[in-house]
Amino acid sequence: MMIIVRLFPKMDLQQIWSYVENDMVTQATSNLVTPLYATQTEGMMSVGVIFDVKDPDNIAEFLTEHLAKYDEIHHTKTVSLMKPIFFPIPKDKPETLQRYVIRIYTHARYYKDIYKYLAEYDYPFNLFPIYVAYSLGDEDIIVNVGADSYETVNKFVREHIRNLNGADTVNFYPVVKAKRFASLQQLIKQQQKYLSEKAKEIPETEQDKDFDWVEDFEYYALLTGAFKRDL
Repeated sequence: MMIIVRLFPKMDLQQIWSYVENDMVTQATSNLVTPLYATQTEGMMSVGVIFDVKDPDNIAEFLTEHLAKYDEIHHTKTVSLMKPIFFPIPKDKPETLQRYVIRIYTHARYYKDIYKYLAEYDYPFNLFPIYVAYSLGDEDIIVNVGADSYETVNKFVREHIRNLNGADTVNFYPVVKAKRFASLQQLIKQQQKYLSEKAKEIPETEQDKDFDWVEDFEYYALLTGAFKRDL
């Protein structure tokens, strides 16, 4: 099962990032809890760490034993990614890309329709899905996309999500920092467990399995307008 733990600082978000990047992975990794990667998103005052866990209760020991020792963390939010579906990175994609998080708030009666719409949408060349999932712990549905610009995502959200029946509030945020803890091969293997039915039909020759969001993240972020001080 995949879980996001969002860590909120008392004062200094950079201290949280430094802890996650340098210390947390050694404390958290076990045969029951595996940190996959972490992200920091512009506009959200938290660091999100994505874990693979054998059982949802396994995350409790990490939260109560390890995070409790780090004083800068003010509070946390734990979000289970339910029915996550992943999409392969296409080989045919723009040269400059950045990752964005789209958060959708809606009533339960609209969950299935919005989720299905996003899973089956025919995305354009300059914007493609990375994963879609129910989250229900903060937002209701979360979508992670890669796009060539802020304007591309803004247009997609404005024209194709906000006008959906039941989409009460839709926000999106660019990812400004990322750190992978699992190997690229492990991460791909993890995503293969949750491939969408539509993604399973995409030939491997059309998938980019060498592209790494994290190792080249600073390069791609700078190309897409991120400030050096934010990386």
